[in-house]
Amino acid sequence: RQSRERVGLLQKQEGEGLQRPLGYYIRQVSSACLALLLAYLSIPVVQNLLSSQQMMNTSFDSLRIVNTYGAFGSITKQRTEVVFEGTLDSTLGRNGDLARWHEIEFKCKPGNVTRRPCVISPYHYRLDWLMWFAAFQNYQHNPWLVHLAGKLLAGDPSIHSLLEHIPFKDHPPKYVRALHYRYEYTKIGSPEAGRGQWWKRTLIGQYLPIVSSQQLRPTVEAQGWRWHTPADANATP
Repeated sequence: RQSRERVGLLQKQEGEGLQRPLGYYIRQVSSACLALLLAYLSIPVVQNLLSSQQMMNTSFDSLRIVNTYGAFGSITKQRTEVVFEGTLDSTLGRNGDLARWHEIEFKCKPGNVTRRPCVISPYHYRLDWLMWFAAFQNYQHNPWLVHLAGKLLAGDPSIHSLLEHIPFKDHPPKYVRALHYRYEYTKIGSPEAGRGQWWKRTLIGQYLPIVSSQQLRPTVEAQGWRWHTPADANATP
C-alpha cells in the first residue's frame, strides 16, 4: 500500500511540473547524441552487412567504435567431410579393397548417412569443427590430424570422450585411413530418404593414405608428440 501511495505521489509531482535536476537533462542530451553518433557511424557497417562482398573483422572508423566481427562473410555451397576408418584385418589388397573397414563416428559432424543432423548450440564440438576445416585442405596442412590417426592406432583412451563411436576400444586397429566425401541432404520422397538416409555422399578420393602404427609412430614422435603404450594405461596417476 505504501508503494502505491509513493508512486501516486511521484506521478502527481511530475504532473505538476516538478523541476528536475540539471544532471537529468545532461544525461538525456548525452544519450541522444551518443545514439545519433553510433547510428551515423553504423551506416557503412549495415551497408557491408547487406553487401555480397562482406568484409569480416573490419573497423570502419579511426577510433574503432563500430566494426564487424565474424568467421565468414560467406559459406561454401558444398559440404565435404573427412571420414576416418580402421580395420583389424592384416590382408588389405589393392587400395585396401580386401579389408573390412569400420567408420569412426564423431560427436556431431556428418558421417553415418542415416544419423540425424545434431543441434550443436550452445555446446561447441571443437574437434568436429576442425575436421570440417581440414576437409578444405589436405592432411599436410593439418598435422594434428596425423596425430589423431596415431592415437587411434595406439589405442589411446584419451580420445574416447571426443568421439561418438569407436569400433576398436578393446583392440586398436591395425590400419587406419581417411576418405574424402562430398555430402548433400537427401530430398524428401527420394529413394535415399526412403531408406532412412539424411545424407547422400559421393567419394571424392583418399584423404589420408592407409597407415599402420609401425609406419606412423616415427612421424608422430618426430613431431614431439608422445605415443601411447599399454604401460601408460597401467600407470598409476
